[in-house]
This record gives sequence, C-alpha cells and structure tokens, in this order.
Amino acid sequence: MFVILTPATQTTVFVFSAMEFNSAISVGIDIFDIIQKENLEDCVNLIKQDHSLLARKGWSGFTPLHYAAFQGNRGLAELLLQHGADPNLPNDAGQTPFHFACRHGDVHIIHRMLKYEADVNLTDSQWKTALHHAVIGGNLFAIRYLEELGTFNFCDTDKRLLTPLHLAASTGNTDVVRYLLRNSRCQADATDNQGMTPMHIAAEKGAIEISWLLLQAVGFRNLHLKAKNGLAPLDIAKQGITFRHQELVKVLNKYSKEPHDRKPKESYGMYYWTLLFPGVSASVVFFISSALGKYGGIFCALVFPWLARATFSQYHRMNDIQRLPNPAYLGTFAAGIFHSLVCFFYKILPTIWPANTLLLVSATHFSGILWMFKVVLTKDPGRLQSAEPETKFKTIADLVDANESLCKFCVYCEVFQPERAKHCKLCNCCVLEYDHHCIFLKNCIGKNNHQFFILFIMGVAVAHLIFTFSALYYIYLKFDLHFWALLTTVISNEAWVIALAVMNVFTLVWEGWLLMEQFKVVSVGTTIYFKHETDAKQYTWRHRCRTFFTFLLEGRRTSQEKVSVII
Repeated sequence: MFVILTPATQTTVFVFSAMEFNSAISVGIDIFDIIQKENLEDCVNLIKQDHSLLARKGWSGFTPLHYAAFQGNRGLAELLLQHGADPNLPNDAGQTPFHFACRHGDVHIIHRMLKYEADVNLTDSQWKTALHHAVIGGNLFAIRYLEELGTFNFCDTDKRLLTPLHLAASTGNTDVVRYLLRNSRCQADATDNQGMTPMHIAAEKGAIEISWLLLQAVGFRNLHLKAKNGLAPLDIAKQGITFRHQELVKVLNKYSKEPHDRKPKESYGMYYWTLLFPGVSASVVFFISSALGKYGGIFCALVFPWLARATFSQYHRMNDIQRLPNPAYLGTFAAGIFHSLVCFFYKILPTIWPANTLLLVSATHFSGILWMFKVVLTKDPGRLQSAEPETKFKTIADLVDANESLCKFCVYCEVFQPERAKHCKLCNCCVLEYDHHCIFLKNCIGKNNHQFFILFIMGVAVAHLIFTFSALYYIYLKFDLHFWALLTTVISNEAWVIALAVMNVFTLVWEGWLLMEQFKVVSVGTTIYFKHETDAKQYTWRHRCRTFFTFLLEGRRTSQEKVSVII
C-alpha cells in the first residue's frame, strides 16, 4: 500500500494499492510493463536500445526508478542506477526516487542511491524532506541511517509546519515516536500551522500508548494546549467514535485535573494485584475447600482449571496504558512455592513425624531454593552497556558496506551488538549471550545468570520430588483403605495435599523438558535463541556431557564458533 500524506492531520490522505499503481503505469509503456514483470534481462536490453527510457515518466510522473524504490526491488534499482537513472528526478508531487526509497525503508537502496549522487537536501512540493518520508514509512534503520548523515534536523518542518513527531503520531508508530522523543530529538509540544501538537494528532487517532508517551515527555500541560480551532486534545478525543477513542477519553479525563507542571507517574497498584492474585486466589480456594469438607475435592477440581486458564492465557504485557510486563506468571510460580512450603511444613511433616533426616534435608534445601529464587529474580542477566561493545561497526552504513544484518544495531538501545546479543523488549535492554526471557522469573537469561538459572531449575525439580514423595507417604500413613475407597476418601478430605501434589508433578515434567532443552544447547556451547551452524550430532556424547558440566561448575562455554540466529 502506498500512502501520500498531504500535510497535517486535517488534510486528505490518498491511498493507492500496488495493483492500481501497476495497472496505471503499464498501459502502453513497454519499459513499465517489463519492470512490472521484474524481467531484468529484457529491461537491460530495452534500456540499451533507448537510453532515454530511464527518464520516461508514467502515471503521476513516476520514472522506472520510482517504481523500483516503491517496490523495494534492490536488483532493479541497482540495474537502473548503473545505467544512469537519475535518483533526483521528481514526480508530479515533487517526490524523488530517493524519497520513495526512504519511505519504503530499504536502507540498501538508500545507500546505493547516495553512491550515485542522490541529493539528500531535496524536498517535495509539500517541503517534506527525506527524513519526513522515512518517518512516515516507519523504518527505524532508515531513520537512523539518515540521522547519521548529519544533514537533517529533527526539528525541520514541512509546508504545514509538521515535524517528524507529528507524522509519527499520525501513523501511530509507537517505536518511531519513542525514538524521536529519546534524547529530545523532537520538540514534543511543537505546533503546526493549525496550532496542533503531536498530542492533538494522537488524540485524533485514538492512539492511547502514544498519548501516554507524550504525556511523559511534556507533562499534563500538554492536555491544556489548544489548537487554533479552540480544541484541546481531550475535546478532539471526544469527537472519536471508536472504542480506543472512548478509552483514551477516560485516561485524559483522569489526568486533566492534575497540576500543569507535573508529569504522570507510573502506577503499580494493578501490577502488584496481578502479581499477588494467583497466590491469594489459591488461598481462597483451599480455604473454601476445607470448609466444604468432603466436597472440597470436587470444588478444587472445578475451580483450579478455570484459574489455570485465566492465568496462562495472559499476554506478556499488561493491558493498560503503561504496558508494563505482566507479572501473572511470576505470581503463579511464587504462589506454587509458597503453598507447597506451607503445606509441607504445616500438614505433611507433622503427620509423618518423627523424620529428623527429612526435616534437616528439606529445611536446608528449601532455604537454598528461596535464596536462589531471590538471586535469579534480581541478578543482572548481562545487560549490554552503551560504552561496552567494541565492534568494527560504527554506523549503519558500515553494516551495509559489510553486507551484514542491520539487526546488529539495536534501534532501542542505540548500540551495535556483539555476537550472541539480543534486545529484549520486556526488559528493555540488550542482553549478552541471550538465552531466553523467562516469564516465570520476569527476567532474561543471559551471560551472567544462565549458569545459575540451570542450577535453580535443578534445585526446584529436586524440591518437587521431595514434596511429591512426602505427600504420597503422608497419604499412605494416614489412610489404610482399599484402592477405590482410598481414592475417593483422599480426594474428598485431602484436597489441599492432592491438588498441590498434582501441580508439583506437572511442574516437574515441565522442568524436565526445560532441562533437556538446556542440555541440548549448552552442551554444544550455545543458547536457546542462538544455534550452531554445526550439527550437534558431530559432537560425541562424552564431549557434550563434559561441556555441560564444565558450564555448570565454571560458568564458561567451551565452544566459541559462529552461531546462526533463529528467525
């Protein structure tokens, strides 16, 4: 889809599909017909016969190079440039092929056009620069590439005084808005010729998350700035009829009464409620089941599957304006540990007493598990510091020249990543030797805590075994009945013990699978997210076991070959 935005949000937006574009330019024009079919060989032959075809204009003044940039066809763009196509030739709207390449966001085409003397200072008929077009396209690598040229100013406006931030708010691209607000690249309260700020535009679009970002950048005074038509952002949001507009009105109404000189603070009330809900709800269920007596087991069997479904259907982020990482999975894991410990020491152990050895082993082991749990929650996984990496790349252009993946540059942390580093959006940082983000620990697993994570999982698995066998022995000692009578009696009267034993068994199976996966990657010197180009079967079993246990004992990997990324 190709979008031509006339300046400001109060203007018309023309949308042309690729099919309409193709059909319009292909009628009676051989060069465009061949380009449409992407037949490069015929295109070369035709250009050799008539070199003037490179400057021929079709629908709306589009040249063949416009078409190649519009489609992001690198091969075609390179061919046309090599044969002398002009990257500065404008169409009827004053947009050059270079503008189209920036809007499409293909950094390789942008880079090649600059090699062929594309003029980065040209603007279209609406005074939009290449940076404006890149912002509209929404590709952060293209925006970064243009920024590194040192030619553009993020405060540059077009004919309607629209800044790049106005355009980003209009397209609803949250990542671009964050990038433009970072390091104060754009003035967050700049106004266009209608007196509209980016906040007005976000309110018009019903963009809740962008509105929150702008409130954090400017403060509550942003809500009281009025456009030339006398409307504040809240007034504009009220004119919307969609659900997102209605939700945005609720948010803006809440903050409209705050002092103008303050900024919104993150509220953690819902966050902590979500964290504690699994533990509190399980306590309520166990309390009710004990009150119901012999019907308690049936009650648990009905309620716990519903609770499990409600928990494990949660998204990784909370569904509110702040979009904080969802702690529901961490709360579930912590609740399982808490209830298992209480049940073990309060109910199971007193029944099978005397058991001095079991008490000593379990108390020591469970204390160690709680300490390890605290460590894996708080330990730095290996965050990449901005001044830390020493890579051979300094700019996006260096990556393009070396034919490397642009993903080696993190557009969120704005650093060039070394090997085996990856950005985690939930933790909002780049992690060295990234393995995965554990939603049950709400932390990444990386260079600094991978070894400890595996040891923790092993320790928790042993704790589950201790609880499960102790629960079975507890049932054996307390009830001396036939199998069927034993089954019905236990389920009815020991719902707490049975429910937790079942949960421990399921968790133990999951941990066994997780440890198998960790062995597969650690034993060949890599991580879950990164895989070796070499087949793991080339390693002997003895070598893999030695590598795995070396990692557990020393925390270092013995294999440093290059890795390939799972996409």
